[in-house]
Amino acid sequence: MKGDYDTALKLHKTHLCIAQELSDYAAQGRAYGNMGNAYNALGMYDQAVKYHRQELQISMEVNDRASQASTHGNLAVAYQALGAHDRALQHYQNHLNIARELRDIQSEARALSNLGNFHCSRGEYVQAAPYYEQYLRLAPDLQDMEGEGKVCHNLGYAHYCLGNYQEAVKYYEQDLALAKDLHDKLSQAKAYCNLGLAFKALLNFSKAEECQKYLLSLAQSLNNSQAKFRALGNLGDIFICKKDINGAIKFYEQQLGLAHHVKDRRLEASAYAALGTAYRMIQKYDKALGYHTQELEVYQELSDLSGECRAHGHLAAVYMALGKYTMAFKCYEEQLDLGQKLKDPSLEAQVYGNMGITKMNMNVMEEAIGYFEQQLAMLQQLSGNESVLDRGRAYGNLGDCYEALGDYEEAIKYYEQYLSVAQSLNRMQDQAKAYRGLGSGHRAMGSLQQALVCFEKRLVVAHELGEAFNKAQAYGELGSLHSQLGNYEQAISCLERQLNIAREMKDRALESDAACGLGGVYQQMGEYDTALQYHQLDLQIAEETNNPTCQGRAYGNLGLTYESLGTFERAVVYQEQHLSIAAQMNDLVAKTVSYSSLGRTHHALQNYSQAVMYLQEDLSPAASHRLSSCWGILWCPGKAAPNTGFEKNAYSAMTDSCLRLAEQLGRREDEAKIRHGLGLSLWASGNLEEAQHQLYRASALFETIRHEAQLSTDYRLSLFDLQTSSYQALQRVLVSLGHHDEALAVAERGRTRAFADLLVERQTGQQDSDPYSPVTVDQILEMVNGQRGLVLYYSLAAGYLYSWLLAPGAGILKFHEHYLGDNTVENSSDFQAGSGAALPTATSSALEQHIASVREALGQVGGPPGPGLTPRHLGRRAGAVLVDIMKTWQGLYWTPGVFLSPPVTDPLLMVPKLGMAFLLEQGLEEKGQDESIDQSSQCYPLSSTSAIGWLLP
Repeated sequence: MKGDYDTALKLHKTHLCIAQELSDYAAQGRAYGNMGNAYNALGMYDQAVKYHRQELQISMEVNDRASQASTHGNLAVAYQALGAHDRALQHYQNHLNIARELRDIQSEARALSNLGNFHCSRGEYVQAAPYYEQYLRLAPDLQDMEGEGKVCHNLGYAHYCLGNYQEAVKYYEQDLALAKDLHDKLSQAKAYCNLGLAFKALLNFSKAEECQKYLLSLAQSLNNSQAKFRALGNLGDIFICKKDINGAIKFYEQQLGLAHHVKDRRLEASAYAALGTAYRMIQKYDKALGYHTQELEVYQELSDLSGECRAHGHLAAVYMALGKYTMAFKCYEEQLDLGQKLKDPSLEAQVYGNMGITKMNMNVMEEAIGYFEQQLAMLQQLSGNESVLDRGRAYGNLGDCYEALGDYEEAIKYYEQYLSVAQSLNRMQDQAKAYRGLGSGHRAMGSLQQALVCFEKRLVVAHELGEAFNKAQAYGELGSLHSQLGNYEQAISCLERQLNIAREMKDRALESDAACGLGGVYQQMGEYDTALQYHQLDLQIAEETNNPTCQGRAYGNLGLTYESLGTFERAVVYQEQHLSIAAQMNDLVAKTVSYSSLGRTHHALQNYSQAVMYLQEDLSPAASHRLSSCWGILWCPGKAAPNTGFEKNAYSAMTDSCLRLAEQLGRREDEAKIRHGLGLSLWASGNLEEAQHQLYRASALFETIRHEAQLSTDYRLSLFDLQTSSYQALQRVLVSLGHHDEALAVAERGRTRAFADLLVERQTGQQDSDPYSPVTVDQILEMVNGQRGLVLYYSLAAGYLYSWLLAPGAGILKFHEHYLGDNTVENSSDFQAGSGAALPTATSSALEQHIASVREALGQVGGPPGPGLTPRHLGRRAGAVLVDIMKTWQGLYWTPGVFLSPPVTDPLLMVPKLGMAFLLEQGLEEKGQDESIDQSSQCYPLSSTSAIGWLLP
C-alpha cells in the first residue's frame, strides 16, 4: 500500500511540474491538493498541511470557493491528526460555512458529518449530535443511503455514550434498515452489535440476546473471526447481566477456543480477561487470578503496554474482591508506571482514581483524597466530554471521602460539583448518584428536608432512566428518610413499591432490603408483630441466598424488636447471633450495633457486669451515620445496685485501645452515646467513680458536637435530650458520691445552655460565636458572694429534686434531696429523657411533701437566720419563693429593675400543670395566712442567664 502512495506522489509531482511549465495556476493548486492527500494517507501530516496550505492560497487567489471548501476540510483532517484540535475545528467550520454559502448540499453534508465525527472522537457527544441530525435532514436530497446509514450509526453511538439508550435504539434501527436495503451484511452486523448493546443497557436482555445472535450468524456467513469473537463476548456479557455467570463462562470459553483456532494472541488475551472477570464474580478467585496472570503474560510477550496496563487493573480488581488491598495497590502502582511510560494522561488519571478507591477501601481517606486530587490534575490536561465526566466522578468520590470523615459541608460541596457536571452532560445515571450523595450528606447533617428534596429528585431521575433496579433503590432511600421524619405512611408506601419492584425483577437481595426497611418502619410505629414478620422474611431470604451480611442484619433487627417488646431474653439470643456473624465478617458497624443492644438488654435484665463489658467492646470505630440504635433512653436505676463483681482493672484493660481508635477516627457522636450508656451501666453496677468519668466525657462530647457550625439546628436539637440526660445522670452520680458542690456546677451547666443557643440562632439567624466555657463551682460561689442575701438553687434530675442553700462568704450551707416519684418510678430501669413530663408522676402529694421537706431542711440551718427572720419565717419565705418560681413558667417574670427571661424552653424543667396548680394554691393560701410575709419581696437572677438561682432577701 505504501508503494502505491509513493507512486502516486511521483505522479502528482510530475503533474505539478507540467502545470508550472504551462503557468496553469488552478492546475498547480489541484496538484498541491493531491500531494497533500497522499502525504495524509502516508501519515506524514506536517507535509500534508504544507501542501494543503499552498492549495488553499492558490484557491483564494483564483477565487475558487468550491476548492477552498474542500481544502479547508482536508486541512482540518491533517490538523486533527496532529492534535491541533482548535485549528482543525476552525477549518471544519470554514468548510461548512462556504458549502452553505454555495448552497452545495453534498459539500455541506460532508462538512456536517466531519464535524460530528470530530466531536465524537473527542468524546463531545452533546456537540456531535446536532451535526448528525442536520445531516439527516439533508439526507432525502442526497440519495446516499450508505452515507445516511453511517451517520445513523454514529448518532446512535453518540446517544449511547450519553446514556440516552432509547434514542440510541432508534438510530441503530434506522441504520439496520438501511443496511438491509443495501444488502450490506457487514453494516448489518455492526448495527446488530450496537443495537444489542443498547438493549442490554435498557435491561431488555431478550432483545439484546436476539441481536447478538444475529451478529453471530452474520459473522459466520462472512467468515469474519473478529465479528464472531465480538458476538460471543457480547453474549457472555448479557448472561453476566442476567446473573447467569456459568452461562457467560461458556461463551467466553468459546471465545478462547476461537482465538486458539485462528492463532490470534490478542484475542486470546481478551478471552482470558473475560474469563477472569467471570470467575471473580462467582468468587472463584484462584481461577480468576490464573486467567488474569495468563492475560498479563500474553501482553508482555506481545510488548503491548496498553494490554499490560489492563491486565494489572484486572488483577487489582481480584485482590480488591479478596480484601487484599495492599496487593491491589501494588498492581495499580505497576499500572501507573506503565501509563507514565505510555505518556497517556487519560490512563494515568484512571489509575489515580483506582488508587484512590483502593485507599478508601483501606479506610485511609486522607490518602484517598490525595489520589483523587492527582486524578483531577491529570484530567485538567484533557478535553472532551469523557474527561469532563471523569472529573465529575472524581468529585463524587471526594464527596464520599469527606462524608466518611464526617466533614459533611465539604462532602456536599463536591457532590454539588458532581451534579453540575452530570447535568451539563445530561448524564442521568450520574445525576442519580450525585443526588444520592447530596441526600446522604444533608441527612447526616440533620437537614432532613433538604435531604428529602434530593432523594425525591433522585427518584424522578430513576423513573426517567426507566431502570427498575434504580427505581427500587430510590424508593428504598426515600422510604428510609420518611421513616426518620416520622412520615410513616409515606415510608410504607415507598418501601412497598420497592418490595413490589424487587419481586417483579425476582431480585431476592432487593426484596430482602425492602423487607428490612418495612420491618424498621413498623417497629418505629410500635406495630411489633408486623415488624417481626418483615424481619423474619428478611432472615428467610438471607438464609436462602446464603447472604451472611443480611442474615446478621435480620438477627440484629429481630433482637431490637424483641428488645422493644421487653422480651429481653429472646433479644439477647438474636443479638448474640448477630454478633457472631459480625465477628466472622469483621463488620465493625454491625459489631457496634450488636454490642449496644446487648449492653442495653443486659442492663434491663439487671446483668450490669455483662452490660458494662458489652459497652466496653462497643467503644470501637463505627460509622456514625449508620448507628441508629444507640442510647436514646436515660436509665434511672434509683438507688445504686450492689456491685456484681465487675473489676475496674479488667475494664481499663479492655477499653483503652478501643477508646483510642474511636477518638482517632473522630466518631464523636458515637463515642458520646456509648460513653453515656456505659456510664449508666457503671452507675447501676455501683462503680460510681468510673461512671462519673464516662458521664463527664459524654457530656463534654455532646457540648462540642452541638457547637459545630456545620450541623443544622434540627440536628443539634436532636442531641439535646441525650446531652441533658448525661447532665442529669451525672448529677445523680455526683450526689451519690457526696460531691454536692460538683453536682451544683453540673446542674448549672446543663440547665438551659443548649436550648438558649438554639433560641439565639433562630431569633438572629446566627450561632453564638462565643466558645462555651463550663461553669465551675468557684464561679458560682463568686456570683453568690456578690449578692445581698441567701440563695436557694434547685435542680430536677431524673426524678429527684435537689436543693442547695448558699450564703455569701460561706458557700453551700445546706444540701437537700427529695425523690418526686412513687416506688414504681424509683425502681424503674428506664426513664425517657427530654419529654415534657420530666417529673415522672409528680403528684400533688409529692410536691406537698417536698415543700414540707424543704421548709424543714431550711429551718435547720445553723446560726441565726438574720434580722426579723425566724426559722418559721424562713420556711414560709421558701414556700413563697417556690410560688414565685412556679409563676415564671407562665411567662416573663417582671420585678423592679430586673427583666428575667425564665427557662420556659427547657423541657426538662417544665413542671406538670397539676403540680403547678397545687403549688400556686398552696402558696397563695399560706401567704394569706401570714401577713408578715414581705409583699414587696424581689427575685434576683443568679447570673445573666439564670432563672433557677433565687435570692431570699
